Amino acid sequence: MVQIQDLPIEVLSRCLSFIKWPGLPLNPYTIDTFIIPHQAMRNLMNISLVSRKFRDLAQPFLFRDLEDLSLDGTPSRFIRFLKAIIMRPQLRKYVHSVSLHPMESDSLEEFGKNLPSQDINFFTRALQEEALLSDITMGFASLLLALLLTKTPNLRVLSLCGAAFSMRPLNPLFARDPSFLSNLEELHLVGDQQNPNYNIATFHRLFTRPRLKLLASPNTLAVDEIRLINCDLNYNSLKRLIQTCKKLVRFIFLGWSIDNDPTDVWSRSLTLHFDEVDLIEALLPHQDTLEFLGIEFFDSRVPSRLESLEKFPGWKMPSLRDFPVLSELTIQFSLLTPRPEFPSALKRLTITNCTTSIWDMTHCIATDCKSGRYPELEEIIIMTVDITQLMELDRQKIPDGQTPEKCLLSLRNLFKGTKIDYQIEPYPKREDLFPMCGFVNDGFSEDDFSEGESETEGSVDHDDRDDQFN
Repeated sequence: MVQIQDLPIEVLSRCLSFIKWPGLPLNPYTIDTFIIPHQAMRNLMNISLVSRKFRDLAQPFLFRDLEDLSLDGTPSRFIRFLKAIIMRPQLRKYVHSVSLHPMESDSLEEFGKNLPSQDINFFTRALQEEALLSDITMGFASLLLALLLTKTPNLRVLSLCGAAFSMRPLNPLFARDPSFLSNLEELHLVGDQQNPNYNIATFHRLFTRPRLKLLASPNTLAVDEIRLINCDLNYNSLKRLIQTCKKLVRFIFLGWSIDNDPTDVWSRSLTLHFDEVDLIEALLPHQDTLEFLGIEFFDSRVPSRLESLEKFPGWKMPSLRDFPVLSELTIQFSLLTPRPEFPSALKRLTITNCTTSIWDMTHCIATDCKSGRYPELEEIIIMTVDITQLMELDRQKIPDGQTPEKCLLSLRNLFKGTKIDYQIEPYPKREDLFPMCGFVNDGFSEDDFSEGESETEGSVDHDDRDDQFN
């Protein structure tokens, strides 16, 4: 009978590869990523004890990934791993992924003092060999990280707690060897619960590695407003961008429109890369801070694009009740459900691209308002290319015996007894529909026109809009 150790090395190596779970996530705070690596590591260690042949086959998998998930919250596994690859240089080529996320970043400040004297002497000699002891004030943990990176030439994935490590020890390494960390493909930088803020600029040398394809750095940008206009963005990139922001207050997405050829909607993209459900899911990390949301998947003023939008097999906008401070919402009609659910803090609702009947939706919104669901709502604006065209469309289902004017008044009457101003208006300029926060058109303030202001011929005052239909 053939024994397993008699199998060809290639077959045995393939068998062992299934023990070490591939593609593990790098989040150290989840149970799954805590249990599976330790169990897989234990199995590989047991296999290594069977024979020297099995040990040689298991070592590439044992040293491929370093995930410091010690039960005691100390970097003990990091220490043992680093000692092993220093003493056995032949293991260094196997290291592809390093993830260092101490449960408490404060534990790194004193851990160097708590190391056994023989370990301190061992690492001191290794640091001296790499000329990394010029500034001991950098912190012993940061020096050991730099030492580890000098011993891992094939490193592809690096995941760090940004607040726990200093990049200063790496500066002389980049100056000494421009190809340092040249195989790095993914860089993950995160904060911790105690100290979520850190200066992302200190990691700039890592950003320029020639093979770097992915940079994940959640909660690091001070940006509070994102405006995406006519961009070709996939869902993963959108989600990563949103996660990078510390506190997102305003988000506007005006995508998928093609200005060069208004009649050819799909000339650049046959499919949309995400829908409104994906977008709301990506925004959930900022649900407690988001105050303004604007969504248009196609240019609002090109009829051919609106027809394509209606044919788009996407889901409808999910409930927005989980956004407690969202006070302004601008959204296309085609993205809304027949009875949309808005946050209770909503003050201004603008619905664009209205080309079908708005009666049922307006009735549902009015019913919710009268039941107290939207106590802060003050204004509802329905946007269309042309008021007359909208009110005369067959699909608007104007009842027999009523004129478009009477139909509009009937819609307004649904909100009697509330403070809501309901309007149907033609499109303004897009910069007026989605104003840029902090800027005034042409650099003038409203005070510059406070005196001597007069209405030009044909202009209509905002407060006199009701007279157009009376």
